[in-house]
Amino acid sequence: MKNSIVKFAAAMAITLASSASFAGSIYLTGHDVDFHNGQNTYGETILNYLRGQGTSSEIAKASYKIGVLRGDYGSIGSVSATYGGFGAVTVRTMSSFSSAFDFATFLGSVDVMSVSSMINCGGCTFSAADSAKLNGYAAEIASFFNAGGDIFGLTGADLSTYYQFLPPSAVASGASIYGSTGFTATAAGTSIGILSGMINGFPTHNRFTSYASAFTVFETRGTEIISIGLRDGKIGGGGITVPEPTSVLLLGIGIAGLAAARRRKQTV
Repeated sequence: MKNSIVKFAAAMAITLASSASFAGSIYLTGHDVDFHNGQNTYGETILNYLRGQGTSSEIAKASYKIGVLRGDYGSIGSVSATYGGFGAVTVRTMSSFSSAFDFATFLGSVDVMSVSSMINCGGCTFSAADSAKLNGYAAEIASFFNAGGDIFGLTGADLSTYYQFLPPSAVASGASIYGSTGFTATAAGTSIGILSGMINGFPTHNRFTSYASAFTVFETRGTEIISIGLRDGKIGGGGITVPEPTSVLLLGIGIAGLAAARRRKQTV
């Protein structure tokens, strides 16, 4: 019986350690990709990254359900150009949500939440009021993310609170910036398929002045950080992290040890 308990606990440890996907993935960019009809498939590349393309936890493209949040005016360009080829696309205006429960129900029906660009990017759709309402649903977004939901956050332009649907220590956005050239994909960006023609020739409207160490930088302009992202993260304790597999392995080993100790105590 003792060996059975230890074997069960050890199996649990292995299962925990091999579960690389703790929670959700996220990509934030200063580009208004939605306003530019997917920006030469940049939007598609980001969504492929978020769905885990090439990883053991990949969600099939045709099954990856997208929820687009927008305002009541402005434009999100061509939905088919930005989100075409993926699963069902649901577009909701922020004014259509009557309660946190309504918003949580919406999140429960999609795999990724795509937040439209801020209106002062020059014709985009999210207003300051829309952004404030979204920030008020931070708890529901954290639950969605921690359950495996993904987030695609587009430009916040000059609204410094735009990304506060995430914990305050996760990311900070600087003052508006403009320009359509000089962007460079980092090695990490190139590895997920970002090409120069996806990011040059299109404007950006904000950079990131600080961000949690869990994020990877995917695009820069000189010293400016333009796009960041992470996979398999967790929101909690006022921040966002990517738990290390070794931490889970230690947890599993601890469970195995406790099970064995409990059995020894019972047989004394």
